[in-house]
Amino acid sequence: MMTLFSSLLTGGWQWLAALGAVIAALGASYFGGKKIGKVQQQAKADSASAKKEAAQVAAVAKQQQQHREEAKRVETDNSNLDDAAARDKLQRSRYNQP
Repeated sequence: MMTLFSSLLTGGWQWLAALGAVIAALGASYFGGKKIGKVQQQAKADSASAKKEAAQVAAVAKQQQQHREEAKRVETDNSNLDDAAARDKLQRSRYNQP
């Protein structure tokens, strides 16, 4: 038993050091990969959020453009009416009902 222990200390310590280095490398790889995974996951979430926000902004801009076009169309229609027709249109309006 004592010879086994002494032989490990004299020639086998290099194997123990190598085994310790491998274990340390595996631990560093695991924890480093875990951190990289969290960063990548956060980046994907941020990207998805930015895409969603951009889509919402585009939808609002499109809606506003439609409202401007409709307002311009109504303004043009109203400017083409004579006074009697404009008065009749206002009296028939759903907003003028008692």
